[in-house]
Amino acid sequence: MAGEASLEAVRRVESAPLQDLVGLTVDDVEAQMDSLLAADVDSASLYRRWEQQQWAVSDLDFAQDRSDWQSLPAGIQQVTQHTMTLFFIGEQAVTDTLAPLLHAAPREDERIFLATQIADEARHTVFFQRFFEEVLGVGGGLHAALDAINPRATEGFRRIFEHQLKDAMDLVRREPENQRAWVEGVVTYHLMIEGYLAITGQRSLLRMLRNVGLMPGFRTGFTAVARDESRHIGFGVLALRRRVTADSEMARVIALKVLELLEPAVRTVISPDRRLPIEDPREIPEPMRVNGLELREFALSSLAKRLVAAGLSAAVVKSIRTQAEAYYEAAWSEYERNHGLRHPVRFFQEGLVSAPL
Repeated sequence: MAGEASLEAVRRVESAPLQDLVGLTVDDVEAQMDSLLAADVDSASLYRRWEQQQWAVSDLDFAQDRSDWQSLPAGIQQVTQHTMTLFFIGEQAVTDTLAPLLHAAPREDERIFLATQIADEARHTVFFQRFFEEVLGVGGGLHAALDAINPRATEGFRRIFEHQLKDAMDLVRREPENQRAWVEGVVTYHLMIEGYLAITGQRSLLRMLRNVGLMPGFRTGFTAVARDESRHIGFGVLALRRRVTADSEMARVIALKVLELLEPAVRTVISPDRRLPIEDPREIPEPMRVNGLELREFALSSLAKRLVAAGLSAAVVKSIRTQAEAYYEAAWSEYERNHGLRHPVRFFQEGLVSAPL
């Protein structure tokens, strides 16, 4: 029965027009993401999905979102806007930097798919730009959105986007024949930025907004973004699996790059240098709570699935996961040292508070 339910969820996500996406759960989208890890998924089928799953930012209706946003508690607004701003920055950064990966892709089918991905990233940037202007009242695009948050609070994020991503793509641009550089670029973007950071943030934000039934325009558009990114992640796993199949040494290249990116990625999720506006999760209405332990389990399990599907051994994947768990604990402890108070995750560890599943 569980398998049938999962298949039905995949079918719903695959075929839903834009207006029906608001009725889907994030679990439905994640089931569809996992289905694209199958060995029989190829770049041609991912391209066909891109043709069939087109959507327009201009078709979204943000009228209800504007009033819903004003109803959110101030602390929830602050956390939510910070998360949305990081997504906005990320989409813009990828739109600006992904072209070398397309240019250097050695196979025509890979170049064709990556062209669709760049178009998707531009659409995602427009989605956030429109939402920020019409709902949050932050016009002026990305720079105005950045001014609305404290840039010092995103040290891990800046390491990933301003250094790791740019450096990886610049090396691919300078050395388009360097297969290792291309593989590391795919790991950086498709596995870590989209397959770890993005889907984790999407899960927490979409679940929270669905639990309280607010902001249907944003949920519709962000679910469409998530569906787009399921294709991108599926492509990344496919591309890496091809390289590992052709050269087993590439499994080691992938593992080393993941390990290099893990610590700044975890620090992006936890942001130990940023004091959270709500210190005790018991002060947050239960439908709006996010359990950091559950989110860590989801993020690391999702990353593990993708690494196994790409061709890494179970032992190597287990070692990566163990290291990641240690980075989470270190970041939570650093937060407590920095701010002199317990990280909200401790309330969940001690069973003092619960969150909806």
